[in-house]
Amino acid sequence: MTDGGVRIGEAAGPTHTGPGPQYNVFGGDFRPPRPRVAPSRVALDHRLWLRGRFVPPQGFGEARTRLARPGTTVLLAGPPGSGRRTAAVMALHEPRDPAASFVELSFSRENEDSTVPEAGDRLLLDLSGIAEEDYEAAQALLYGYWGRVEQAGARMVAVLPSADQESLLPALRQLVVAIGRPRELAVLRRHLESDQVQLAPGDLHGAELGAHLRDFAMRDVQRFAGLVAQAKAADPAGPAAEWLGQALGALSDRAGEVAQRVAALESGPQRALLLSAAMLAGASADAVFHHAERLLGLVPHTPDEKPLLERADLAERLKALPSLEVDARGRIRFVALAYDAAVRTHFWTYLPGLREGLGRWVEDAVRSPHPTLGTQDRRRLVERFTEQGLRAADWRTLHRLAGEWAAEPRRSEEALAVLRLGLEHERYGAGFRAKIYEWATGQVSPAPARVLARACGEVMARTHPDQALVRLHHLARRTGRNGPAEVRETLYELVRQDRRLYLKLLARFWDGLAAPGAVAADVRLFLDLVGEPPPPRWVPDDALAVTWAKVLAVARREQWAEAVHRWLSAARAEPPAGERLMDVLVEAAEARPERLTGLYLTGHEWVAGGPRDERSARAGVAARFWQKIDIAQGIEPEDPAAALRSEERTR
Repeated sequence: MTDGGVRIGEAAGPTHTGPGPQYNVFGGDFRPPRPRVAPSRVALDHRLWLRGRFVPPQGFGEARTRLARPGTTVLLAGPPGSGRRTAAVMALHEPRDPAASFVELSFSRENEDSTVPEAGDRLLLDLSGIAEEDYEAAQALLYGYWGRVEQAGARMVAVLPSADQESLLPALRQLVVAIGRPRELAVLRRHLESDQVQLAPGDLHGAELGAHLRDFAMRDVQRFAGLVAQAKAADPAGPAAEWLGQALGALSDRAGEVAQRVAALESGPQRALLLSAAMLAGASADAVFHHAERLLGLVPHTPDEKPLLERADLAERLKALPSLEVDARGRIRFVALAYDAAVRTHFWTYLPGLREGLGRWVEDAVRSPHPTLGTQDRRRLVERFTEQGLRAADWRTLHRLAGEWAAEPRRSEEALAVLRLGLEHERYGAGFRAKIYEWATGQVSPAPARVLARACGEVMARTHPDQALVRLHHLARRTGRNGPAEVRETLYELVRQDRRLYLKLLARFWDGLAAPGAVAADVRLFLDLVGEPPPPRWVPDDALAVTWAKVLAVARREQWAEAVHRWLSAARAEPPAGERLMDVLVEAAEARPERLTGLYLTGHEWVAGGPRDERSARAGVAARFWQKIDIAQGIEPEDPAAALRSEERTR
């Protein structure tokens, strides 16, 4: 029933902090950049970002009061568009301990994973977008977590689909806190101030603005503030009324206006040029014109029979298009704020028969780009196509394109752009996570494995790190030691920054070492991971010991000897912590003579294999190690100094 407990990296859907790192490196000798894992602090960064813009709605104080007591679950109910998710995140955010564990739970029928709450955990379950047919099952999940949260002393907030509680289980109704809408003007002002847009007190009190704000969802208020900031950036000396007017025009429904403008363009070539300009806004005029001509070859239209010299030239054709101009650098731009997005939406909405041809056109532009179509132009084209595909629920095409492009090393950035937007989508993100799981558990070659590792590390890890871990583990198993190092590095980087994920991976290793098909891969992965020993007391010693015990039981000594050498080297570098590392290894031997003998011989090899000027220091560490081995065998321990002298005589 559950899709795993996941540490929130950023809220999905209406709240968004930016597109993340972008890599745009192409060429014949292209080598993909090392994958980057979205750091755990992103969760804190995003909550601090929200806190600076948050205005508490009516009822929020009651939710915070209830959550002051450990073991509390709150169900947040409110009208759609009231900012329920943001309120839930802020209710769980702890200003006195902002780095407190923050875990997001996701509902899914895959039963892929489950989370056991721990003391101090703050859990978020967002059911605001759940399908009606899944609501009963989601409530069963919620009911189960209610008891576990109380027992563990954690705290949980669940966002209900609406303010209506009639379909809610009677037992859960006592947990409901109803919230209202925050004051729209206050929310807008907080966003503008955070974006460094300073307005006079009277600028925001126009009747027209107030009426619009009352109709806006909170996500629209946030978007409106961003558009005001864009308008100011384009004309810093302009009047505030002009910035506000442009932003309102961009956010209002332009469907009628754009429809009239498109209808006024009587020829297919003019419409193709307008759509090409909207999809490639920011690219050169040459590239826009070239791809407009390519578009005409891919979609049905009535050809222009006039000789080439009798047709209107590019400058004349551009003048006939609405709100379009060529800037000083020769690049196409739309004068009206966000007008290009309105044009794209019009074509996708009102000319659905063109979608298949437009898909082929985007593929053509990506694989055989015009010389003046740069890397950033291609990325923007793919992102705009993906946005429209998601809006039109054409996720199957996006899955196909992401898979095909991921298999082409030169198209990895385009594949990642599709996956990034898909994973971040409020409605279809779960479907993209499921598709990546399907790819990761199948036959995967190096090129797509690199793309999937980046999608997991850079995108999924910010919002669903448990699921990112599962997929990275499968990828690392299937690509093996000779596969892309980026896959394993991303997996290790993810778990080394999060104790809970580290423990979860150890548990997966333990399970894998008991499954014949995964033993060899998980032995290698475990030894690679612990080759850099975890910090003292970061994970329980017994969790390390039981997994080491499984490795010592199923693997040959030559497979694990190098990792033991590294642990002994770490023990030498940090003597107090080193005792712990040696204790873990001896405990993992479980007093079995053959394992203890293997550890003893490995210690000898480590001493003998070191540089001559280090052997004495190594022998001192090894003597303590051997003493622990003797104790484990019930042998009276020898004085370490005497053992060291005996070892030196042997050498």
